[in-house]
Amino acid sequence: MSDVTVKSGILATADQRLVEERAMMLFQTDAIAGARGAMLALFRADRNAKLADQDALIRNSVEEHLFHCCLVVANETPHHPRFVWSIVLDHQWMGLDVPGSRFGQDNCDNIYRFSTIDAGCTYRIKGRFAASPPCDFSICAMPAQVGEHMAAEVVGYVGASMIDVGPDGSFAITADATPSGSRRNHLTIAGARTLMVRDSMAEWSVERPTALTIERTDAPQRDDFDPATAAVRAAELAGILSGFFLENIQHGMFEGGPLNKVDDPLPSGSRGGLITQCATGGYYRLGDGEALVLTLDRMDARYLGVQIVDMWMLSYDYRHHISCLNHSQAVPDADGRYRFVISASDPGVPNWLDGSGNACGCILVRWQHLPPGAQLEGSASSQLVRLEALRSVLPVNTPVIDAVTRAQQRERRFADYSGRFG
Repeated sequence: MSDVTVKSGILATADQRLVEERAMMLFQTDAIAGARGAMLALFRADRNAKLADQDALIRNSVEEHLFHCCLVVANETPHHPRFVWSIVLDHQWMGLDVPGSRFGQDNCDNIYRFSTIDAGCTYRIKGRFAASPPCDFSICAMPAQVGEHMAAEVVGYVGASMIDVGPDGSFAITADATPSGSRRNHLTIAGARTLMVRDSMAEWSVERPTALTIERTDAPQRDDFDPATAAVRAAELAGILSGFFLENIQHGMFEGGPLNKVDDPLPSGSRGGLITQCATGGYYRLGDGEALVLTLDRMDARYLGVQIVDMWMLSYDYRHHISCLNHSQAVPDADGRYRFVISASDPGVPNWLDGSGNACGCILVRWQHLPPGAQLEGSASSQLVRLEALRSVLPVNTPVIDAVTRAQQRERRFADYSGRFG
């Protein structure tokens, strides 16, 4: 488990603890045990299971997929909604040892929260932005849980620029089935079952997630959680989610193009992602002594993030390994572009993407809030090189990072990551 221990904080709420307790109970049921066996069989029969050193990654992915499903199903109480943090590394807080719940090529810079709603009801969302707010904030209304026969299709959206905020950072948003139109502080939920919140944090050391609550306003709140029904539902959702992402996202998107290559970004909204985002991705396999160099143009986006994930749709452990970097963390070159190096061993450069010693995985690059007219063509490229030739394809003034500096970088990273829990 993580050695982050917390008692209270923006995310450490009574609602979070209640749902995590319920999810941990579901996690031990016979229904989830059956889903575990089915998912293990699915992944182990996949073509990528033949790659080296995959079984531990498979087993971890299965566990985290399952616990995410337990979390969101334990929170499927639309008449008493709650915002609950999921898609997160394992952690210790509020007296609980909470398993990890990552899946779906999760963004390491995001705090993801979910709430289940009923489009026939009305709700009020209250929040407060921190003194150092996230780089980006959004709430998306979706017709189902992420992965439930869809990626993250959006039927309603509200972002930070659409919210009027008080002097103390507080705000209130109404949510119902009526169209938003030109109204501010309103989220339309027609056709929706789920709300998904993203706090995208670029400067981990200072940016903090948004405090959030949600309540039903058209009738008294009523918690109708049923453990027996929820266990069956969580097991069924796990089978749907894992199969959908493996076939449609892992194979259909990340492995859909040439090996060791990233293409120009495309709008994510048309592919079931965040509507204010453009993205590109791919997959890589490195031989002994090889490295892949990614060259990326920020294009004046509010946010640029790049990460590597394993072949089973989980981020590598980004609290201890530098498997993701964003525009605030990475070092730009003199031409304004960012060059990242993927390799199994440390290449001694600032922008190393560390896959925990694994020589294969997937690449995901996200740009959020690009300016109008941004030139997407030529904004992303990749080059496979031998490690001994790496310096010849990087700018001549690329710094050398020694083992001591790398250890310090990792220590700062873990300390910055731990701030999410405070």
